[in-house]
Amino acid sequence: MRKFNAIVIVFIAFFVFNMPVEASRTYIRGIVKSNSSITTTAAPVNSSNQLKSDTNGNISLSSPEAVEIVGEEGNYYKIKFLYTGFVYAGYIPKGNVNAMTYQTDDAYEQSLINLGFPSDYAAKLAVLHAIHPNWHFTPSYTGGVAGGMDFNTAVKGEASVVSRNVIQTSNNSLKSTADGAYKNGVWLDLAGSGWHAASEQTIAFYLDARNFLDESHIFMFENLGYNPVTQTNEAVNKILAGTFMDNTFACISSSNRCSVGTHSFVDTFMDAGINRKVSPVHLASRVRLEQGANGSLLSLGVGYNNDYKGYYNFFNIGASGKTEHEVLINGFNYARNKNWNNQYVSIYDGSSLIASNYVGRGQSTGYYQKFNTIIKPLYGNQYMQNIRAPYQEAYSTYTSYFNNSENLSTWDNAVYDFLIPVYSNMGGYTTLDVTQNGDSTLKRMEVSDCKLNPSFQSSAYEYNCYVKKEVTSIKITAEATNPRSELTNPGTVQLNSDEQQITVVVKAPNGVSSNYIIYVHRIETDGFTPREVLNGVGLKVSENFVSNFDLGDNVSNTINKVLNTYHFSSVSMYEANGTQITDALTKTGQTITVTNAGVTESFKTVLYGDTNGDGLIDIRDLLAIQKHLVKSKALSGEYLKAADLNKDGSVDIRDLLLEQKYLLGQYYISQG
Repeated sequence: MRKFNAIVIVFIAFFVFNMPVEASRTYIRGIVKSNSSITTTAAPVNSSNQLKSDTNGNISLSSPEAVEIVGEEGNYYKIKFLYTGFVYAGYIPKGNVNAMTYQTDDAYEQSLINLGFPSDYAAKLAVLHAIHPNWHFTPSYTGGVAGGMDFNTAVKGEASVVSRNVIQTSNNSLKSTADGAYKNGVWLDLAGSGWHAASEQTIAFYLDARNFLDESHIFMFENLGYNPVTQTNEAVNKILAGTFMDNTFACISSSNRCSVGTHSFVDTFMDAGINRKVSPVHLASRVRLEQGANGSLLSLGVGYNNDYKGYYNFFNIGASGKTEHEVLINGFNYARNKNWNNQYVSIYDGSSLIASNYVGRGQSTGYYQKFNTIIKPLYGNQYMQNIRAPYQEAYSTYTSYFNNSENLSTWDNAVYDFLIPVYSNMGGYTTLDVTQNGDSTLKRMEVSDCKLNPSFQSSAYEYNCYVKKEVTSIKITAEATNPRSELTNPGTVQLNSDEQQITVVVKAPNGVSSNYIIYVHRIETDGFTPREVLNGVGLKVSENFVSNFDLGDNVSNTINKVLNTYHFSSVSMYEANGTQITDALTKTGQTITVTNAGVTESFKTVLYGDTNGDGLIDIRDLLAIQKHLVKSKALSGEYLKAADLNKDGSVDIRDLLLEQKYLLGQYYISQG
């Protein structure tokens, strides 16, 4: 994550600016100077407010931030710049910026188009060429097809697994409300606390290479093969300066493959880069992003929960999971299995994953390591979940290269090679602006005098509602997830018949609409069947099975739901051995017996993923599915039902893979 010193920009405007650069025009580039500090009192406007970010925090820029100068007023330049995915405009004192003027070249821009770049790519790259004449740009066609794969197909592919792309932000408009990512006003943690699934709009923005064809962020497209001219000790040192790696470490005789004595982190990254033929600057940037400036438990050697002391996992390889605990346990187990018992071997061996599994197979940029839209099978073999990682690493690399240059002229004339991903059917520029947000979900919906069946879920759009015969009206209370969405809520509805359909409409800021449909049924109270009673409290009954329990739920919650909602009914629950229970973990294989209106029915509980009936989903359940598939020990009844994770009516290798992905924190098992 980049850090910003105290250069204050006076608030003028906040908007997304993605118009392509016109050919053959003057471009004024500004480089923010170091050691600058100003106040807002001398602003050229009647305001002393500092420019605010999308999360309402103050924006400050530090050296060597590159900005575009689009005007001037008195002693101030008006600038545009990219910040956390948004483009802002504001004013900065002229004394805080080195301004240089460049002229783009029509002939060069046309040569880029002839090479295969779309015109909107070429316009921006022509500006970079005017500043850096030795930078080389090559179009990289995504999907391995001429012209690149369809952009919307790529967005859908990246979004198909909610944990594939996560973001940490207080800006809820950037988060996904898809099934498995969000539940009734709460975003689910997918990679530790505070990491939530990114929305399709967010994925589209960070997938769109056009948004990052500027001096500060283009390094996400740098060819990461080793280049001794630019990838020097000094460049690596700039990245590690001020971090927990800005020092040395010692290896003792018992340490794994690390010569006895004192080692520096700079030399370690250089060894790894040179021998693995991958950029040591990229390796150092990756670790700094993964571990933070102060390091984490996975890189400090202090262990976790009185275990794993002396093990290191600098690249967070295998460190995935829904909670911080799962992330750490999986990361440490990977390190222990690899015997990474010192800093050197963790960095050196970890870099081999990037070298052989990524750079060596064609995912040779930071962008392609995050978004595998180049090597089939697509969307797999992606190194990280953080959707902003290429953006953040690119800026870190840029500052390192810039600060390592002798002077501005040296920097401008440096040689770099970039592989720019190209897609087909990209359309207009993508944006994170809230006016283009496509979230048309509800945060909550309640109906008086009835319980929705199934129980409300933002991603479910059809419900049944059973009310007593004498009810003449109901009131619908609903709230949109996105406060900027338009909500058409009928409110109080008169019931003119025993069967009635009611629709709640949510229209997203970008115009996309969703219809939440409620089918209201008026029936005699004593007419509820036991099956309808269970459906009425949000459970799902199919044949003689009942599901849609929350993982970790207590049977007492189910009993109380039934009795509180249908006080005229009776309900009992039993363990698989026939013992009646009132307070225990809900598991596959229990029995629910409901009596109403003189009718008694019993159903077997199903907790999808819990194939051995212990109420948990762990490696033992995975092994049970494996044994079933190899005909070693067959599953049957409710246990076979629980193994059908994709609910296609059969248990096969796809269900085994989904169970495995769940255990790795890469899949959410729906219980509905």
